[in-house]
Amino acid sequence: MKRLSSVISILIALLMVMNISAYATGGEGGGDSALTLVSAKVGEADLEGSKIPSGSEIVLTFSNNVTDETVLANNISKIKVKNAEGTEADCTVSAGEEKTVLTVTLGTISKGDYTLTIGKELKAKNENTLGTKVEIAFSVKGDGSGTGGGNNPLSLVSVKAGNTDLKDAELEGSGIIVITFDRGMNENQSANFEQIGIYSEDGTKVVSGITFSDFTKNDEGNSYTELKYEGLKGGKYTLKLGKDLKANNGNTLGEDVVISFSIASQEEPSFIQRILDFVMNIINTVINFVKDLFKR
Repeated sequence: MKRLSSVISILIALLMVMNISAYATGGEGGGDSALTLVSAKVGEADLEGSKIPSGSEIVLTFSNNVTDETVLANNISKIKVKNAEGTEADCTVSAGEEKTVLTVTLGTISKGDYTLTIGKELKAKNENTLGTKVEIAFSVKGDGSGTGGGNNPLSLVSVKAGNTDLKDAELEGSGIIVITFDRGMNENQSANFEQIGIYSEDGTKVVSGITFSDFTKNDEGNSYTELKYEGLKGGKYTLKLGKDLKANNGNTLGEDVVISFSIASQEEPSFIQRILDFVMNIINTVINFVKDLFKR
């Protein structure tokens, strides 16, 4: 009986030692270990530099318990999401399933660049704080269905000829101008093309040689059309985008956009060059006539 009592006493002592050890190594509050951010992820991807939809859930994992009721309210207040202008964006911070996890759920926020900020005062259960402010940059894709962009306004992203901005560019007489918007445009396509035009210096709209490709989404979720022009003579021109250009969500551009550019002058052939061209045309005609004779 005494032997049994001794065994039980030893087991109780071992359990007490294990419990103390677990507490000291962070089983509950992380002992006296420093608090650090282990990861910030959206799904399996790191948040830093990611492009994510609005409404996404960001998972912040820390080294110690940051969700204990003694620190949770403080920690929630130390996490913010701000846009490029420094304005706070709609988001909800809450405790995750693990004691070391806080989740940040984005609201329905506009497309653009954002920063997730974690204040240096964020605190673990063991009273240790983060010590250094953490800032993580990411961007948000256009929200909604992907065709209209929710209720966001329509914006012009870029107008380019090749890799060059159209504004003040000098182009060849024939080429392609790529016009890109940040919202889906295909549902109002025909009407939108009527709102886009090239005008000569005297204000005349160029009609001949102008065609448009269907509006298409690129990898960034923006919508673009390729305006193909042919046979423009040298001189100054403007590309005009009408204020009534309409996105799939019903929002319009709101104001006219006018972009100036020019077409390089084509040198007139010299008198001698014209004569040579005339002679070559005659020679080619004779050669073709002779070939036809032999075919007979």
